[in-house]
Amino acid sequence: MNQIKVSYKRHIGKTISYRIISTLVGFLIMWWATGDIKFGAAFSIIELIYKPIQYYIHERIWYRYIKFGLVEEKEKKKKITKPLTESTPEIPKKKGKRLSYSKKTE
Repeated sequence: MNQIKVSYKRHIGKTISYRIISTLVGFLIMWWATGDIKFGAAFSIIELIYKPIQYYIHERIWYRYIKFGLVEEKEKKKKITKPLTESTPEIPKKKGKRLSYSKKTE
């Protein structure tokens, strides 16, 4: 089974897409709450600069140190079967009593 390595580019891509959505939402909330479009824009610009750095660091800490929610998958063992040949030794049968659920007839 091939293992997939998560690259730094993936984390950066997630950071950028998250920032676009979050900045737009922050701008709209601040504009709605204050009624001032300039305040909403100022808030979103400050947030746009600071939050990607914070998010990237947060993402890397989770990836590197926090194991919550990770499940290790064990590889399935493959059965190796060989066709019976003359060189394959036979499995000896056990000698002894055979257990049976049927009644013994005389």
